Amino acid sequence: MNIKELIIPLTMALIGTWAIQYFFFTKKSVPEGVRTMQPFVAPSGVQEEKPLNTEIDFVNIKRPYPAETTEVLTDGATLVFSTDGASLDRLEFKRKSDNRVFAIDTIFPVSETERDNRCFLVAFNEKTPYYFTLSERKDLADTTTLTYKAETDEGVLSKVFTVYKHVYQIDLELIITPKKDDALIGSPRIFYPSPLMPELENSDLVSAIVGGDQGSVKKILRANVTINQGWLMPTLFGTESRYFVHALVKDPQAFCQRAFYKFYDKTRMISIIEGPVVHKAASWRVSFYFGPKELPALIAVDPRLESLDYSGILGPIAKWFMVLLRWLYTWLHNYGWAIVILAILVKLLLLPLTIKAEAGNSKRLELQKKLNYIKLRYKDDPERYKQEQAELISKHGLPGLSGCLPLFLQIPIFYALSRVLSSSIDLYRASFLWIPDLASKDPWYILPILTTLSMIAMMRSTGDSKQQLSSIAIAIVVGAVSTSLSAGLALYIFVSTFLGVVQTMVQKRFV
Repeated sequence: MNIKELIIPLTMALIGTWAIQYFFFTKKSVPEGVRTMQPFVAPSGVQEEKPLNTEIDFVNIKRPYPAETTEVLTDGATLVFSTDGASLDRLEFKRKSDNRVFAIDTIFPVSETERDNRCFLVAFNEKTPYYFTLSERKDLADTTTLTYKAETDEGVLSKVFTVYKHVYQIDLELIITPKKDDALIGSPRIFYPSPLMPELENSDLVSAIVGGDQGSVKKILRANVTINQGWLMPTLFGTESRYFVHALVKDPQAFCQRAFYKFYDKTRMISIIEGPVVHKAASWRVSFYFGPKELPALIAVDPRLESLDYSGILGPIAKWFMVLLRWLYTWLHNYGWAIVILAILVKLLLLPLTIKAEAGNSKRLELQKKLNYIKLRYKDDPERYKQEQAELISKHGLPGLSGCLPLFLQIPIFYALSRVLSSSIDLYRASFLWIPDLASKDPWYILPILTTLSMIAMMRSTGDSKQQLSSIAIAIVVGAVSTSLSAGLALYIFVSTFLGVVQTMVQKRFV
């Protein structure tokens, strides 16, 4: 065993690992639309070209009365609205896992010095009202409606929120009534922040999402959004985090003329949609999705949101696995055991092909031994060697690529499962044995160690020393990569590898 035999398989393992990380764990964006969501770069100083305006000039500085908050309950969330800015002050989602209920907040109250960062602020170019009054609340079977009003020297601004109780949708109706005819009030802008989960703030990736009129949705990582970048008339606009989406989804009256972002601290963004210039009384109604990235919830409000996590050729496979995982959970009441059963089902599905592949590998090894034997025996007689080689191949044939078929099939399956087990909110805070959160890394690195040992044990059965060396190198690299994966995905990898060890032992003993 020389140094060359060690370096080559280790290099191949590293290249293979890089390929898996790049192609399977890098988020891809869907091509953008043609007529709408056209990007542009706004000028920074030419007023007639309308530079992007991210600032707010509040007209009423002194507080005339204490802030009043109003709580709205839905099936899956608690929303708290405030008269300060007629804004959404707090958004709390109710989640259930392992027979326990817990809360996840994505919007939090802000201080007076951060009033520009409130959710659903409506700003004008000048003299934006900040203090509103709640003039009406109406509770119906499916919705709750809140009406806020504020008055300035230029006119009256009414904001009517309609909160849906059974889906994660919030409608906002703007009603602008100028006090003078042909008064130039400016272009109203609506501000809403990206989802925030403080416990994931250092690891959560916030992305911009922009949709066109042909059902396409484009995702852009925050780091790739430039300061003066904007989009013309997008039909879907907002932000997403690992588990939640805050986005405009319906704009039937074409309120949104331009859309752009304001950067807020190191990780978050504030989405801004800008309406047309107001000269007279006008009103618009726009709808937002503020909720988790769960397939049924997304589709219930806007089917385009499905493409955020289930796009591409393998999207249907990922959706099918998510449905199967949830169905297993309803029976087992634990996502850890659901993942174990899911790995067993996938292994059983591929078992016939795997057995056939093992037989092909055995045939290949046997043929290689015989070829090596005649090569050694007739090393001084090349003509006789070629004749014996041709007869041997003619008699036994070549194994072909059938042994690679299970591997080829496992690649799309693993890719689809990786998307489900790495970004599903169902696994957030779901515990299993020593693991407190299947959506986070294994805190004790037990699963990566077990995966490495299982892969080494599975390859010890082969008599080819070079193959053993290569397999050990791959096992070490896979174990190292598993330390950075979510515990749910690492659990699936371990169970699948362990089942491979059991299958190999059974085949050698009985087959």
